[in-house]
Amino acid sequence: MNEQDVLTLRLTPKEMEYLHNLADKHDLKKRGNDELSPAKALKFLLAYCLHHEIKTNKNEEEDLLVIRKMIEQIHASIPHLLFQNQFQSLLMANQFKSEDINIVKQSTLQYLNDNFSGFQSLSYKEVKFKINGIGLKTIPLEQGISLWK
Repeated sequence: MNEQDVLTLRLTPKEMEYLHNLADKHDLKKRGNDELSPAKALKFLLAYCLHHEIKTNKNEEEDLLVIRKMIEQIHASIPHLLFQNQFQSLLMANQFKSEDINIVKQSTLQYLNDNFSGFQSLSYKEVKFKINGIGLKTIPLEQGISLWK
């Protein structure tokens, strides 16, 4: 036979509303009638936390900071990818001579300005950036070492 403890809780109206909404969402009702059960909702919530190994002492702000930083790094790299893609497409399509490469470069920069200039107007909070020779934001190495060869 399983041993179970009985708990008595004092809940705020906001907490009760949360449990009521949870019970409503998952159709958790008191035994024998159609009244929603906050106790079953609380047990459901506890079972969910146990099943998904939710840790209450984990600092979610640190995780969010890492995610924000990653998104900003990806965001800063997108114009570079677009530039290289457009630049390569124009070179391959036209087989330019070396003296015409600057024309292709300027055309590619104009393409970026016309289509993706909003990327450059955003400011980053989590990563530091510099502007490179053609005006694109770059993210310098923080550690000074890259795994890319």
